[in-house]
Amino acid sequence: MTRARALVTIDDERVRVTTWTFEHAGDDTGGHVHEYDYVVVPVSGGTFAVTGPDGAVRALDQQAGAPYAGTAGTAHNVANAGRARASFVEIELKR
Repeated sequence: MTRARALVTIDDERVRVTTWTFEHAGDDTGGHVHEYDYVVVPVSGGTFAVTGPDGAVRALDQQAGAPYAGTAGTAHNVANAGRARASFVEIELKR
């Protein structure tokens, strides 16, 4: 697997905004734990495999423009399970 590309465009005392781009099937974020509550805004939509710390894998279908929220402490690895390029914007809420 190769790593998805992470481009941080804002990182201040209030928020961190990262655009994640998965060029190929299997590209992943690497395992991580979210430090802050966050909102994900899918740019392209896509299908992802989300692996939890216990190794359980669940499918996640994102729809372009349909945001969803996550909570601090969430631990996972997110991998592109589709064949097409996929991207989303992650907005972490620091306060």
